[in-house]
Amino acid sequence: MIAPPGNSSPVASPFEAVLLEPLVIPGMQVEAGDPVALLYSPEYETARAEVESQRIMAEHMDHLLERALELRELGLRSAQEADEAEHDSKSAHLNLAASQRRLSAVRSAGGAGRFKLVAPASGTVASVSVAAGEAVGMSEPFLSIFDGKRYWLDVALPERVANTFSIGSSVSLPGSAGKGTVVAIDPTVDARLQSVRIKIELPTSSSWRLGQLVNLSLDTAEQETNLVIPARAIVRINGTDCVFIDTGEGFRRVEVSIITRSRDDAVLNAGVSPGDQVAVSGLAALKNLAEGV
Repeated sequence: MIAPPGNSSPVASPFEAVLLEPLVIPGMQVEAGDPVALLYSPEYETARAEVESQRIMAEHMDHLLERALELRELGLRSAQEADEAEHDSKSAHLNLAASQRRLSAVRSAGGAGRFKLVAPASGTVASVSVAAGEAVGMSEPFLSIFDGKRYWLDVALPERVANTFSIGSSVSLPGSAGKGTVVAIDPTVDARLQSVRIKIELPTSSSWRLGQLVNLSLDTAEQETNLVIPARAIVRINGTDCVFIDTGEGFRRVEVSIITRSRDDAVLNAGVSPGDQVAVSGLAALKNLAEGV
C-alpha cells in the first residue's frame, strides 16, 4: 500500500540545520500550521535580518517613487526618472516577497537560531526520516504528511498476467464492498523476475493503511474461462505445454495456454474445460506414449 503522487506533503528546512526535536511521530494527526519539528540553524537569524532589511528598503523605495511622481507632476522630474523609481520599488517588493516565502513555514522558537517548522497541510504524519541531533539538508524533505484521501496498491504481476490488463481494469478485493481500478502499468519488465508492476487505486469505501498487505482478485476479460489446475499436471512435449485428460476410456493429450503458474498451481485460459479431470500421476508413461517411445 502506497500513497499516490500528490497526496503527500513533504516537510523540509529552508536552511542547513540540525533537528533538535521532532514534535510529531508517525501516525499523529496534524492540522496545517501545526508545529512539527524544532530545529537550529545560524542561517535563520541571517534570514530574519534580511527580511527586515528588505522591508525597510521596500518602504524607502515606495517613498522615493511617491516623491518622483510628485516632482514629475511639477515638471521637475522626467518620465524616465519616474519609471526608474517605479522599477526600483517593484524590485524591492519582489525581493522582500521571496525572502518572506522562504520563511513562510518557519516560526521563531526563542533563542538564537532556533525555529519551528509547521505542517504545510492537514493529514497524518507518514514518516520522520531524521532523528534528534542529526543534520537536516536545505530543502531536503525529512518528514511527510499524508492526507489519507487516496490509496494505491503497488503489485508485481507475471508478465503474462499483466498483459491481460489495461488502464481501467477492475480488481476485486475480498472483504471490501468496492473494487480497485488499475491506474498505471509499468512499461518495463523486470528482467530477473519477468514481472511487471501495476498500480491499483483502492475504493474509498474501506479503511486502509500505508504499507498494508491486501488480498486481491484480478478481474480479466477472460476470467470466466480461466481454470486453475495442479502445476504437476503440466508436461512439456515438443516445446508445447500439455495435459492429459481422462476420457473414461483412456487419456487424451491436450495443449494448454498458461497465464501464470506457481510451484503448486497453474492458471489456464485455454485447453481445459470445467469438469475435465487431468492426470497428475503416471505422466512419464503417458508422455512416452504420446511421443511414440
